[in-house]
Amino acid sequence: MTAYFVAPRVASGPGAIEQLSALGAHRAALVVDAGIAADGRDRRLSEELAKAEAVTETFAVSGRTPTVAEVDALGRKVAAFGPDWIIALGGGGTIDAAKAAWIRYAQRELELESITPLVELRLRSVASFVAVPTTSGSGSDAAWTAILRSSDGAPIEVASRELVPDWSLLDPSFPATMPPLVTVDTAAEAVGNALEAVGSEWSNPWSDALARDALATFAITLPTLHKHPEDLAAREAIHHAATMAGLAASNAQRGAAHALALALGPEVALSHGRLLGVLLPYVAEFNYPSAREKYETLSRVLAPGAGRDRSAIAEKLRALWLPWGMPTTLAEAGVPGDVLGPRRATVVARARASTATAGNPRVPSAAEYERLLARAYEGGSVTF
Repeated sequence: MTAYFVAPRVASGPGAIEQLSALGAHRAALVVDAGIAADGRDRRLSEELAKAEAVTETFAVSGRTPTVAEVDALGRKVAAFGPDWIIALGGGGTIDAAKAAWIRYAQRELELESITPLVELRLRSVASFVAVPTTSGSGSDAAWTAILRSSDGAPIEVASRELVPDWSLLDPSFPATMPPLVTVDTAAEAVGNALEAVGSEWSNPWSDALARDALATFAITLPTLHKHPEDLAAREAIHHAATMAGLAASNAQRGAAHALALALGPEVALSHGRLLGVLLPYVAEFNYPSAREKYETLSRVLAPGAGRDRSAIAEKLRALWLPWGMPTTLAEAGVPGDVLGPRRATVVARARASTATAGNPRVPSAAEYERLLARAYEGGSVTF
């Protein structure tokens, strides 16, 4: 099988956003998480762009996974401003909203739900794109995907290699103030990207190397960060690792844990990262019979015996999350039991429709997804 690897240019380290003054931008649309806009941290971007005399306009967004209606409205506002650069500052939801607005700016009549990697979007005919992630998790700053929601909450996974940002600017000062809950939830998202990239049927040597390095960094650094949250070197290390994990997942594929987390998202008031943190150990055990050789490559970087013990990776993940208070079951996380009652069929149908399911090393049937949900809700080992 032919493998492709697509990546943005990356500037990393303190002062990485100084790259903005060298873009040659004339008009820059700043798509910013509303919380960041409120506390004024977005001013650093405007100040850098002002050095090059660029005209800027800021568009604040919620930071949640955006709906199609929200990005349609944002796209119209961005198009009316007419930027030659779009710059996203925030977490994965903000970056994905900016990507979708970029599509709408270039293709005003195209249905977002109809986009596939084969559709030519010609995004750079209207603008180039910069992502400045403020959390260390989603990897959207390096990915050629954007996650949206339909009017009924169902996930829409938009994929095009054109969506890879031109630049990812990894300035560690932005995630330095993440509270513990956000730190662990976004870390779970990044670990999920890396772990599922390793197991993916479409993994390749480049995605594997990035994923393994990212997993090693999280395994070493998360305990340090829990004890010393002010450790800026540790913050910078996981910020870089999150982008590496995003690159790995973007160029391989995510798996069943992501598919289930996306499918459950509209039903519960939990972040995608929290759902992933709970689900990943169960899915790792489920995948073991088909991913044993791939998991063996993680024995030195994540969990000794990963290729010989079905529960090794699950136990390591729970040990990583434990000091941070991550729940071990969906019930502990506060998922209502009725979500897995009448809504179970809807959740399973959404998960099975996800492209992440297709890349999973062991493709779950509807019945197996139902059993995974039940086990994740109640707890216990996955032996089926």
